Amino acid sequence: MPLFVLRWLHRQRFSRPRLKGTWLHRWLGDRLMDKRLWLATPESLARAWLIGFPITTIPFLPAQSIIAGLIGFFWRGNLFLCVGLQYLSNPLTAIVQIPACYLVGKMLLGTSPVAVWHEMQHRNWGAYITHPSAVANDLLPIYLGAVVLGLALGGLGYVLILNWGNKLHQWRERQRRARLAR
Repeated sequence: MPLFVLRWLHRQRFSRPRLKGTWLHRWLGDRLMDKRLWLATPESLARAWLIGFPITTIPFLPAQSIIAGLIGFFWRGNLFLCVGLQYLSNPLTAIVQIPACYLVGKMLLGTSPVAVWHEMQHRNWGAYITHPSAVANDLLPIYLGAVVLGLALGGLGYVLILNWGNKLHQWRERQRRARLAR
């Protein structure tokens, strides 16, 4: 996080030293002071992706940010990424998200991919965004696909972020050793 943001948070009494001993610290405990919640480490980012992405893929879920923030808080994922991922699901991305969930859900329910693809080409997906009540007949495939896609892409992101973080750490360690060897 940029230094000016940290300074602003400190002035607003949202820094670790200023939160210690407050009612918020007494209510939430030392978990509030855990650096993994606030700093972008590969482990906390991977955990936040694993928490936040499945929640954001579920369409029409109210209070996504609150749910992701609470789960991220208790599982010690990066809270900024947990909550930030919830803004991926919005009316602009629903044009891609809902058909993808529908496709996966229908295929999991046993419909052939060719039949689902043909059906999807003749469907008005804009009605799902402007009138969510149009979804009533297709709730099961959409939500089933959303859960499966969310868990699959969340797990894939978790592995990729951890792998990237470990490689970045190894590269930085080699750079540090090379500087010390000079």
